[in-house]
Order: sequence, then structure tokens, then C-alpha cells
Amino acid sequence: MLFDEPGADEVRLALTTPERIFASRLLRIEAERAVLRATLDDARLERHAASFDRVLRELWTRIDFFEMTKEICDLAGRIVPRARLRSLDAIHMATFRHTQILVPEITMLTFDKRLIDLL
Repeated sequence: MLFDEPGADEVRLALTTPERIFASRLLRIEAERAVLRATLDDARLERHAASFDRVLRELWTRIDFFEMTKEICDLAGRIVPRARLRSLDAIHMATFRHTQILVPEITMLTFDKRLIDLL
């Protein structure tokens, strides 16, 4: 969304439409690190760093974050045992499954084919 990659418009729409947005606290870490890496790797993006930070700060105010609790981490360690999920993807999936218990109609926004195939 920040870097105008394919699917950016879909993400923007998906993030402006719902009343509530839930995410793992991990999302914030990953997004902020992605901005730092991108601005270090591409001098042209460095001049946009403040704008990226503003967009993310506004987005964080609209998200209900789930912390990476013991319960979620335990679930992440054993979720979808036949899939080759990486650790961070397993945390996202465990957070989603945990949230589904509280909000059954929730959907996951992802472009990761491995996660899409598990939904």
C-alpha cells in the first residue's frame, strides 16, 4: 500500500471500508521495518519517509491489535501442522484463528498465496 505495489488500491479500499480492523501486533513491526529497509535501500524513497510514517501512524489508530500472547504463540507453534508456514506467518494465522472465535465473520486480508490456500 505504501509503495504502490500491485494490489495497493485493493488494500486501501479494504482498510477504509470495515468498521473494525484487527491485526497481530506483528503487522506493525513488519510494516515499520519494511519502511526502514526500503528507505535505506532506495535513496529515492528516503525523502518520503516522513509521509510513510504519517500514513502508518494514522492507520495504527484504526487497528485493534492483538498482542502475541502465550496462547497465540502456542497456537502458532502447532497451527496447520501439514503446511510449511514460516514462524511469522504462523503467528498471523494463529491471530486470525483466535480472532475468528471472537468475531466469526472476520476475513483475512493477505496477498500471500500460502496463507490464502489455508483459509
